[in-house]
Amino acid sequence: MNLLQSDFYFRIMLLFSTIGLFISCDNDFEVPLLKTSQSEVVISLATSDTIVYVRVNEETIPVYLSIPKDCTSESLPAVVLLHGSDGMWKNHDPETGTMAGQNSEWRDLFDSTCMVGAYVDSYTTRDCTTRTGKWKTPPENFKISSQFIRPKDAYATLALLRNLKYENGTKVIRPNDIGLLGFSDGASAVASTLFDTNAVPSGWAWAQTFDDKNYNTSSGVLPPVSPPKEGGFSGGVFYYGGSGGYNYWGTSPCGNNAQNGNIYAPYAPLLYQIPENGYLTENTICLYELLKSKGLPVELNLYKDVGHGFDFDGVEQSSAARKNTINWLKKILNAN
Repeated sequence: MNLLQSDFYFRIMLLFSTIGLFISCDNDFEVPLLKTSQSEVVISLATSDTIVYVRVNEETIPVYLSIPKDCTSESLPAVVLLHGSDGMWKNHDPETGTMAGQNSEWRDLFDSTCMVGAYVDSYTTRDCTTRTGKWKTPPENFKISSQFIRPKDAYATLALLRNLKYENGTKVIRPNDIGLLGFSDGASAVASTLFDTNAVPSGWAWAQTFDDKNYNTSSGVLPPVSPPKEGGFSGGVFYYGGSGGYNYWGTSPCGNNAQNGNIYAPYAPLLYQIPENGYLTENTICLYELLKSKGLPVELNLYKDVGHGFDFDGVEQSSAARKNTINWLKKILNAN
C-alpha cells in the first residue's frame, strides 16, 4: 500500500477558521495519535514524511510535509515550496506519493539544514497535470492562476504550519520563521503571495490580458489574496518565473510608464534567482530594477550560461544557486 492509498483510509478532517485541514498517516503507514481542535493539529514526535490536506474554498489540496530529525531545536523554521508548470509528482502520478526529482532533492536539502519542507500540489485536485494546452488560456487557466489562486494554497499551508504541534505541546514550526520558494509558475505564485495589498491604488480594477483580449472580475479574474492578520511569510525565493502577470499588476515592468503604472510591491524580502539566458529573464530583471529603485527589499543573483529550468540540470550554476538560496533562507528564517 502506498502513501496516498494508505492516507485514503486514515485521513481525518479538521477545521481551522474558514480553512479545512486534513491530516494523513505517516509514511510507515501507522496512524499517529492525533488530538485536534479548531486551533491546532497534533502529530507524533516520530512523524517525518507525511501528506496532509488543506482545504481551499471547495477543494482539498495535498501538501507533502518533511520534518527533519536529529536537530538541536524541537521547533524549526519551515519553507513552503510551490512547484513549476510540470507539477509536483513523479511521472505526474500523485497516487505514488513520490515527489518528482527536483522536489525530492530540495527535501533532502531542507532536511540537512533542519528546515521543515511543505510541498504544495496546486494542480492535481483541480484536474490539471501540467500547465499546458487549455491550462494556459482563459477561463481554465484562472482555476490554477499563479496571481490569485495559488497564493490561497500558500496561505492555507502557512496556517497549517503555524498550528502544527507535537503531542508534548511543542510547536513543530516557529510561526514567524516560515519562508516561500517557487519555480517558474510557482515563482510567479511566490511573488503574488508576497504582494503588499496595501499598495493597491484606490479604484484599481483587476484584469488580465491574453491574446490582446481583456478579462476582468466578471470574467473570472480575482483580486489578490491578503496575508493573514497574524502576518504573512518571512520572505520568498523566486526561480526563473514570469513577472508581467498578464498585466495583472498594470503596465509591463519593462514599459515606459512602469514607474507609475506597475503597482507590484512585496511586503517581505524577495530573492530573485535568475538565469542569464532564460526566456522570462528580461521582464523579471526589469521588475527587480523597478523595485530596487523604490527601495523595496529585493535581491538578485544572475547566473550566466544557463536558461530557464536550470535548477533541474545538475550544473555548477544550479549548485551555486541552491547554496545561495539556503544561506539566504537561513538569514531570513533565523536558522543556524
